[in-house]
Amino acid sequence: MSAIEALAAASAAGISITLDGDGLILEAPKLPPDVVALLKSVKSDLLHMLAAREAAQEVLSASPPTDCPEKRWREATRGLERFLAEGWGDKAALIGWTPEELYRVPPLWSRIDLTGAALLVGYRRVTAVTADNIVIESRSASQLRFRRIGREHLA
Repeated sequence: MSAIEALAAASAAGISITLDGDGLILEAPKLPPDVVALLKSVKSDLLHMLAAREAAQEVLSASPPTDCPEKRWREATRGLERFLAEGWGDKAALIGWTPEELYRVPPLWSRIDLTGAALLVGYRRVTAVTADNIVIESRSASQLRFRRIGREHLA
C-alpha cells in the first residue's frame, strides 16, 4: 500500500497525523493497530509527503517577492493550490522532488531559475510528474516541461 493510501486509511479511522521532526504524532480517540502498522510500514514516505505539504502551506501564507505584482502572485498561489489539490505535490514528494524544488519562493520573482516548479504552474494544467520533469499544458495544448536541476544549485 502506498503512503497516500495509508494516509487515507488513517483519515478514515479518525487519526490525525502531525509531523514531528523525524517522527510522526498520531492522535485519535482509539488507534486501530492495523492502521498504525500500515502507517509504520510507509513511515519514510509519509515523512517526505508531510514535510512537502508543510513547505507548501508556508508558501501559501508567505508574502510575495518584492518585485512580484499581486496579480502574478495570486496566479502562482492558485496554481500551487491546484497542484496540491490534484495530488501532484504528494506524487512529486514520493518520487524524490524536494520541497525546495517544488515550493521555493525566490528572493526576486524575476529570478525564475530559483523558483519552485509548483509556483510556475499558474493557470495551466499539470499532465505529468516524473522523477525528472513536471509537464504542464497550456490552453492551446502546448506543453512545457520543468526539468529538475542539480541540488547544488539550490544552496
